[in-house]
Amino acid sequence: MAKVAVRTLDQTEPVTPQAAQGVETRTYFEGERHPIHLQLHRLAPGAELTLAAALGDLCLYVWEGAVAAQGTELDQRSSAVVQRGAELVVSAKAEGAALLIFTAREGKGKAGGRVLLLPNSVVPRTFAMGGNEGIGGALHADAHEPTPNVWLHENDYAMADKETELHSHSEDELIFVRAGSVRLGNRLYGPGTAIAIAADTLYEFWSGPDGLSFVNFRATSPTYKKGDGSLVLDEAELWRKAVGKPEFLLAGAD
Repeated sequence: MAKVAVRTLDQTEPVTPQAAQGVETRTYFEGERHPIHLQLHRLAPGAELTLAAALGDLCLYVWEGAVAAQGTELDQRSSAVVQRGAELVVSAKAEGAALLIFTAREGKGKAGGRVLLLPNSVVPRTFAMGGNEGIGGALHADAHEPTPNVWLHENDYAMADKETELHSHSEDELIFVRAGSVRLGNRLYGPGTAIAIAADTLYEFWSGPDGLSFVNFRATSPTYKKGDGSLVLDEAELWRKAVGKPEFLLAGAD
């Protein structure tokens, strides 16, 4: 796979046949050798979608709108983990919904068979990551129990032209721009853009003129390394100290 690959929303193609009536599905990096699979499902109001984790755990993130999931409302910036062997039926609320579904192409571990819900209201967040006002962060899954095969976090930059230092991560990752824009080199990419980055690839980026908000998926817990090698961090430990550990709702539990 390429070390860095970018796909904008208009570069995706609708999947045929569609997953269900009232659902439009688009796939990123289909047919390419990227280890992370991403689909975007747009649900019309009232439309239902069944998410079955047949080969490996999958992670749902609500990009826009809201869905009902086994009696729990998952509004914008909520998430869910469907473990291998389980399935989740979601139904779009009155405004419809846009859902991101992340999976590792090569499933691993035993079938967990559970569905773990994380409504936005209980997602552990900070609006001053590392003590920096205007930099937000949220942790949805940290690749440790009860979600050992899934990592998902959010970052928000309220300011324009915020530069991240040159760095790398020890695991393959997929970044999705949910709002604002990101600048890579001389190119600016807006909402709906997905960026696949191979493990141990050095890279940097800047927030756009209207700030930047993105979600980041990996299949396991990563290590962060500064470009010159002077700093190496366990990211799970870093995030737990910053926001705490996600406390999931178990779907179907009383």
